[in-house]
Parts: sequence; structure tokens; C-alpha cells
Amino acid sequence: KQLQERPETVPSGVAKEQYVRGFVTQMSSPWMVSFLTLDPGTSLRQVRCPVLALNGEKDLQVPARLNLEAIKKHLEAGGNRQVTIQELPGLNHLFQESGTGAPSEYAGIEQTFAPHALERIAAWILEQAQ
Repeated sequence: KQLQERPETVPSGVAKEQYVRGFVTQMSSPWMVSFLTLDPGTSLRQVRCPVLALNGEKDLQVPARLNLEAIKKHLEAGGNRQVTIQELPGLNHLFQESGTGAPSEYAGIEQTFAPHALERIAAWILEQAQ
């Protein structure tokens, strides 16, 4: 029904039925089922080393605030108090400076990785080494 209402979601030159079959195959693959049912909290509660968790503020694939809060909650539930979380302003899912954060922007952004994200990571590593 959604594809009928939004035909622009089907790439040009691809039959709607072929597109739907491919989508269903992808979403029901063993990897995707495993990915969608995985509870990362189980593993996070077992982590004992210092953790730096970063998300880009404009990440549309992983909501930054929700993701970072969940990571912190599970790490601390396992007893880990060496947790640093930070939402990096202006960055998308790939840690690039972006306008909207939309995945459609990825290919047009020349920047591979925002310098201020690299600086934050380097500073955290140096803090841990002291």
C-alpha cells in the first residue's frame, strides 16, 4: 500500500514487484533478522574498559540522544563507571559535517570525517593514557 501511495520510493527502471521482492528478501535474511533482534545491552553490561560513545547530532539513522543514553545506562548497569558519551553538533551518521543529516547527502560531502570528531577521539585517548 505504501508503495502505491509513494511511487517515488521505487527506483526508476525497476518493476514495483521486483523491488518489493528484493526488499522482503533483504529484510527477512538471517543477518537482518539477527540484527533486528539483537539486544546490545547484554554485551554492554559486560564491558569493563573505558568507553567513549559518540553520535552525530544530525544522525537520522541512529537517534543520538536515545542511543547515547541507552549505551550509558547499560554500561553503568554492568558496573562500568568509565563512560564518556557525547553528541557531536552538526555531524551526520558518518561523522561528516552536513546540512540535514540525510543519507542522500553522504555522497555529496567531500569530508571523510569531521576534524573536530577526530580531535575529540584523540583527546579522549590521551586522557585514558594518563
